[in-house]
Amino acid sequence: MRETVAEILGLYGYGVITAASVEEAEQAKQRVGVKAIQLVIADIHLTPGPQARAGYALAQRWRAMHPVLPFILMSGDSSNQDLPDIRAGTLRFLLKPFAIDVLIRAVREVLGR
Repeated sequence: MRETVAEILGLYGYGVITAASVEEAEQAKQRVGVKAIQLVIADIHLTPGPQARAGYALAQRWRAMHPVLPFILMSGDSSNQDLPDIRAGTLRFLLKPFAIDVLIRAVREVLGR
């Protein structure tokens, strides 16, 4: 899914850096600097296990440090729509599977363009 989303966003002219784990995401942030990151798209479940919501925890941690950094979280588990930040509307959520136009619309809305 990560490669597909990256490829689609690239076709629409967006620069993309991918990470397969929280550790890789942290390394990428350190490498490029948070100012170079305009949007983070992450799966809520970056690690195996139904209670392992590493993507959600990453969003909470990074947003605490960088409140204006936008996130779009995705998941194939519709119950994740009930997570507090998603329910409150402070984090954008996409339920998988989603259509390409839904992804692009969400990206454009979050980025304001």
